[in-house]
Amino acid sequence: MRGDLEWGSIPGLMRSAATRFAEREAVVEGRTRISYAELGARVERAAAACLANGVRLGDRVAIWAPNTLDWIVSALGAVSAGAVLVPLNTRFKGTEAAYVLSRSRARLLFVTGTFLGTSYVASLRRAAGESAEEEGVGHGPLPGLPHLEQVVV
Repeated sequence: MRGDLEWGSIPGLMRSAATRFAEREAVVEGRTRISYAELGARVERAAAACLANGVRLGDRVAIWAPNTLDWIVSALGAVSAGAVLVPLNTRFKGTEAAYVLSRSRARLLFVTGTFLGTSYVASLRRAAGESAEEEGVGHGPLPGLPHLEQVVV
């Protein structure tokens, strides 16, 4: 049977896997091992958090982080909330990330604190601050990114 007919969506696939393979390992990251049931529960909590923070169907939610369990949960949670996922390359500089966030009009950003010796938040804050000064924009968590309402580290 075709997957799109059986599950209908990525969130449907996730819920099915959480039930069908509940105790099997879904993600192994170093010493961390979680089952499909635990992954499903974490994804549902992430989706609920997105909705509680005002994410609506079709809104853009960005992720600027390396491939980790947190990335998986954030991505699946955002999609489960009905958002469009905007993944940002971990090699981006702050100005590049700010450009993608601006063009995509992302409302929420999941971001890692530091990766490969770079503070993503500080880099983005500098880039957004420069943009705000140039454009005279000054509200939200990062003034140069007026559509961005929440930053989750």
